[in-house]
Amino acid sequence: MRIIDVADRKRIYLEMKNRELRCSFLMMLMGFVISMGILTFQISFELNHLYHYIVTFVFLIYISLSVYSNNELSRECSEVKRKQKEY
Repeated sequence: MRIIDVADRKRIYLEMKNRELRCSFLMMLMGFVISMGILTFQISFELNHLYHYIVTFVFLIYISLSVYSNNELSRECSEVKRKQKEY
């Protein structure tokens, strides 16, 4: 006979949802920072300096992706998802 621990599964599920919420909040915050950076450079440079837009946009995307990939929350989210798949 196999015993199913429902409370533990529910706790892991709620933990995973809480961490996903933190991860999504972090991504929204990074998007806001990126958009403010792009807006600042757009105001400060004229259209004939188009390469500034391109370099800034690529640089900000690189920073946002590196911050997200090195973030502890993203690692914790993947660990919780792995635990959820095991059950």
